[in-house]
Parts: sequence; C-alpha cells; structure tokens
Amino acid sequence: SDLIIDVGVAEEACPMGIVPTASTTAMLAMGDALAVVLINKKHFKSSDFKRYHPGGMLGQRLSMSVSDMMLTGNAVPVVPESATMREAIAEIDRIGLGVVLIVKPDNRLAGIITDGDLRRCIAGEKPVVQLGIEEVMTSEPRTLGIEVPAYDALNLMEKYEITVLPITDDDGKIRGVLHLHDILGKGEFKFNGN
Repeated sequence: SDLIIDVGVAEEACPMGIVPTASTTAMLAMGDALAVVLINKKHFKSSDFKRYHPGGMLGQRLSMSVSDMMLTGNAVPVVPESATMREAIAEIDRIGLGVVLIVKPDNRLAGIITDGDLRRCIAGEKPVVQLGIEEVMTSEPRTLGIEVPAYDALNLMEKYEITVLPITDDDGKIRGVLHLHDILGKGEFKFNGN
C-alpha cells in the first residue's frame, strides 16, 4: 500500500500506561470509519448483508419479510365500512389484537380502529356505540407491503409506537395484519444474542 493511516496514541488510558485501552479504541474507530467508507463507495445494501452473511445474526434478521410473519384469513380483524361500532368492537374482541381494519367493498383499506381510539371515545360525551365508524377510525393509517423486511417493520413500529400494522398490496387491498408480538415471537430478534 502507498498510504499509511497512523492511529497511534500518545499514551494508553490505564494508570500504568501498558494495557491497550486508548489504542484499541482508536483502532476500532478507524475500522468502523473504513467500513462505512466502503459501504458507501460500493453502494452496499441490506440485501448484500443478507446474501453474504446468511448465517449471521444480521443475515437472519434480514432474511424474514412481513409476509413470513403476518396474520392472514380469519385471523385478520376486519369489518366493512357499513358496520356499526358495536360490530367493530365485537371484531376487536373476537380476534384480540386490539384493532379492527375497516374495509371498502373492493377489500381496500378504508381505515383502522384501535383500543386507543375506543378509550378516547369513552372519555368523550357521546356513547361509543352511537358513533359512526368514520367518526372513530383513522382513515389513513400507516401500512406496510408484504415484502418489507421484518426488521424494517420492527423499526417502524418502534419509531411510531405502533403494535399492529395493516399489510396491503400496491392497490391498497388488505393482505394481512402484523402484530409486534409476531415479529418478536419468531425468535429472529433476540435481545441477549443467545
């Protein structure tokens, strides 16, 4: 090589000056900096980690998509736009996810009602069952596509403090629902690395 990067330190941090402390930290920082430069220069993407490290923790995290974990069919809490609040609450209770998806006649997502929405309504003046679905639902909830990596779904849920996400196709039609516990319960995201 024609280039030398000196990451030497004037002295180690330990009182005796002999235990590698500051020097190991300097090397670690330089290694991280070089790795980031190469990631940017080579346009390395998460899919590259998945391909080159399929057996590692990062590769495993990236190998599962939303479609591998989402609930489908009768496990998805749905009611039509024409449903009453009583029917919507019954569906929330039947499935037990704390939400119900409101669907248009063509199976496109119209909105979502959560337990939190119901609590806010109960605190209001009008009885919940006398409200219309459109008065309670969030009409443009956050959604995900079926091929989104589960790791990205988890990050989105944490960022916006969401426990359930509707999964839709490109036309906005409901394909399933993803609960935070379905991601964490798959064993791919371990907190202690064991």
